[in-house]
Amino acid sequence: MDKIKINTGLDGFILVDSISKIEDSTIQGTKDFTRAPACLGIESLAQLGALHVRFITGFERHAFLLKIIRCKILETGVLTGKYLLDGTLINRSGLAFSYRLRAQKENEAQIKGEFLYATVDYDNRFKKEKLKQHYQKVFSCLQSGSKTGCCPKSRRDCTEIRLK
Repeated sequence: MDKIKINTGLDGFILVDSISKIEDSTIQGTKDFTRAPACLGIESLAQLGALHVRFITGFERHAFLLKIIRCKILETGVLTGKYLLDGTLINRSGLAFSYRLRAQKENEAQIKGEFLYATVDYDNRFKKEKLKQHYQKVFSCLQSGSKTGCCPKSRRDCTEIRLK
């Protein structure tokens, strides 16, 4: 059985702890960091935006980060503590979505930027019957705040997707 296996060296690759609010053009979530480099804060924002794209397209298309248009990191060093992640859809076409995303700590933006996402039809490489279900489960898990039981084995196993 073929599978995609991502070895990030992290304890799970989902870098959003929860989704606290979701609407047609906005999403909010949280992430609690422990001595994390700023690049993981950027990845958390990228994941939050991609989750929103999947949500507003009904999980019917494969979504991915196309480009970070601009990103400003205000906090130097490492990220520690609970961050509020929020995103606003600022523009969209049939296949592309532009977001303003930020990570705030104590009501002050620490990372902010504009991220561009694209969507493609599921195909023989991005299999709808596997990926759609996977991302729906991850999304449901994040909305409920559950850290285990949201993927086939546990949240940690969300980094492995069986393709056949």
